[in-house]
Amino acid sequence: MTLRTNATRPVQRWLALVVGVVALMLGAAAVALALIEDNGGTHDITVTDTSGDETADLGFATVRYIGSDSDNSSSGTGIFDPFLRIQGAPSEEGYNTDGTTEFQTKTGKWTKAILASAIPVVDCGGDLAGTDCWELFVDINESNRATYVSLNEVEVWLTTDQFITGYDTEGETGFTGQTGTTQVYDFTGDILINDVNQGSGRGDLLFLIPVQEFESGDWFVLYSEWGTTAGLAPDGNTWGSEGGFEEWKVRKAPNVSIVKTADPAGPVSAGSDIGFDITVSNTGAAEATNVVITDNLPAGATGVTGGDLDWSTSSAGCVISGPVGTEVLTCTFATLAAGASITVSVTSSTTAADCGTVDNTGAFTADDDLSGSDDASVIVSCGAIQITKSAKHADTSGDTSADLVATFTLTGPSPSIATTTVTTDATGVGCVDGLAFGSYSVAETTVPDGYAAPAAATVTVDNVASCADATFVGETLGVENIPQTDVTITVDSQHDGATSTLIECWGPGSDPATDPADYSATVSDGSLSIEDLDPTDPAITLNCQITVDP
Repeated sequence: MTLRTNATRPVQRWLALVVGVVALMLGAAAVALALIEDNGGTHDITVTDTSGDETADLGFATVRYIGSDSDNSSSGTGIFDPFLRIQGAPSEEGYNTDGTTEFQTKTGKWTKAILASAIPVVDCGGDLAGTDCWELFVDINESNRATYVSLNEVEVWLTTDQFITGYDTEGETGFTGQTGTTQVYDFTGDILINDVNQGSGRGDLLFLIPVQEFESGDWFVLYSEWGTTAGLAPDGNTWGSEGGFEEWKVRKAPNVSIVKTADPAGPVSAGSDIGFDITVSNTGAAEATNVVITDNLPAGATGVTGGDLDWSTSSAGCVISGPVGTEVLTCTFATLAAGASITVSVTSSTTAADCGTVDNTGAFTADDDLSGSDDASVIVSCGAIQITKSAKHADTSGDTSADLVATFTLTGPSPSIATTTVTTDATGVGCVDGLAFGSYSVAETTVPDGYAAPAAATVTVDNVASCADATFVGETLGVENIPQTDVTITVDSQHDGATSTLIECWGPGSDPATDPADYSATVSDGSLSIEDLDPTDPAITLNCQITVDP
């Protein structure tokens, strides 16, 4: 799987209502910083009124209070997706899970497990510009009579358990020791806040944490603690959480990824169909719009000139355009709902011309600069036949090059996708590869002078092989030629025309007592010639009867 990418987004777009964001997937992160260390201290981001907008650098992370008069302020339903709500006084703590909640965590639709892949990603900006950050918001709901509150602990854990519980506060070890959990961020200190914004549904606080490496199925667990800063706030009250809830949430934004797979996975024998599936998924909290999938479909195996792959699709919303060799798949979808996915498929038949690895890359684009790609490949397997030719001799003279050079025609499988010829060399060896799996008829079609052509042989190709292999593992066929013989019986009458001679001969399988002669001639002065006899092993027998009539 590959990362989705989108254009660099300036800080002022963090709270835009309709902004596409992408999340990092499957063990890929833009940066891996030592986030667990050196994140503390006191950071004052209090503002005096709703026009305020204050940011603090926490070392590796960034925290920002956004006044409601800011151009970046957004409120109303449908913008945010909450995943953790806590409420308590004078302090509060809690974390999100689908399991049993602890501490002052509020149950209900506001608290739930959330995948790490569902956390929107933006450019960190500032000193970390060019680095991807998880984008988190907090809706702060403190009392109008006591607006000052402190955020004192923020931890991020990655876990394989969406029902995780059993956070250890006494030993201050969190989820350490629980299988499948890893802490990737920790802030312990004092972030001082004056909640001047009125009402709920806002993103009052923005928290940016550099993305850390995670797997596609990892869950994002956030623990936070509020209201433990010592001393009094400027209004004479404590920094305690004395009002309503604090709610962590993410912007409802699409989070689109693409995965391409070969179907079947292969290897596939030439002559069978190959195919690819392209799945585009939206794991975000908002629909993606104007999703377009494109695929420059391969003409054949990598490194093979030309190519005869002719692709087709039955997937709704998709068309294939262009001639064979330069075909392009285009699929258009107006929307892709949150939590939904689309799978489109392409298939092509193959021939022996497609032997090798067929590589393919699919891509997508969507509104808000969303894009991505992924690739897959499938091996089209072909075999080879090696022919070794010899000739039979009654004496010990052995074969000569003239005896061993012959041309063979290979035809098959059915329906025929490969008909080719191969000529043995002076040593009697010939090889042909790039053959689709299946049954082949091998016939000697150009035979050395004086030899009989043997019957065609059937060879089944089912091993992946090439003639260039150091050790040949393909199919082998031995062919032996039998030399032909001419027999002539000559009659010479001592007196021209004085005698008449009947010459009759029966070949193998014929009985002179019951069958007519296979060869016959009546001559006075002349001969009977029997040509191109094909001796069997060890010999061929002719039974001849000669009758002389004076």
